[in-house]
Amino acid sequence: MSINYSNYTLDELLDVNENINRDMYPERYKQLCEEIQRRKKNGEFERKAQEIKEKEDEDDEENEFIIEFSSEGKGTNRKLFILVFILINMVVLAFVLPKYMVSDLSNIHEYSTEIDFIECHKEEVIDDETDEVYTYFDLNIGSYQDTFSAVGIGEGKCKNLARDLKVGTNVSIWHEGGLIHQLKSKNSMLLPYAYMKSKVQDLRTGDANLYWFGLVALWFMLFKSVANAVVPGTFTSNK
Repeated sequence: MSINYSNYTLDELLDVNENINRDMYPERYKQLCEEIQRRKKNGEFERKAQEIKEKEDEDDEENEFIIEFSSEGKGTNRKLFILVFILINMVVLAFVLPKYMVSDLSNIHEYSTEIDFIECHKEEVIDDETDEVYTYFDLNIGSYQDTFSAVGIGEGKCKNLARDLKVGTNVSIWHEGGLIHQLKSKNSMLLPYAYMKSKVQDLRTGDANLYWFGLVALWFMLFKSVANAVVPGTFTSNK
């Protein structure tokens, strides 16, 4: 039995194409394929794709969050909104930017002590998105009740220092909050400040991307509302 697929809509054709029993109805399937090819040649598939894209764009615009302000009156709400937006940006920047700043060595106290404990600690971190495993090596030095760490140093350097520095060895440590910025033993510079500065910065800025992403997302979400607060009516909601 022949079926006139030319009367079918494109959606109906695609639905039949997914569900038809090709072995039981080979002739129908052949007619179906011919009709689909004809629709492709006359541009119906491209028009359908364009319609879908335009519909998605319309939905995005309808769901867009825009705060509108009146140009009448003293504009108290507008000024308050702008002030709050600026304050949020300032708070985020005040929290994140200092993470990139590493104290100059001249401002860090030199602590001379004797090693009671030393180890090269290996840590593996798995990226949840890619499942890739990252390996880090930290040199941990214990002295009395304190622990000092040189984080993220090279594997060979970490293992060599843990092997060569014995318990009882006198060392000089420049640190902040237990984080080693420079390590020296007698007249031998073991971990220079120039090497450790980037390691310290990497550790402190490990979560900075999260805050930058949040700030960018805030701008993306509220940009049109901020523009409306500055110049009312710049953007309007389609709802």
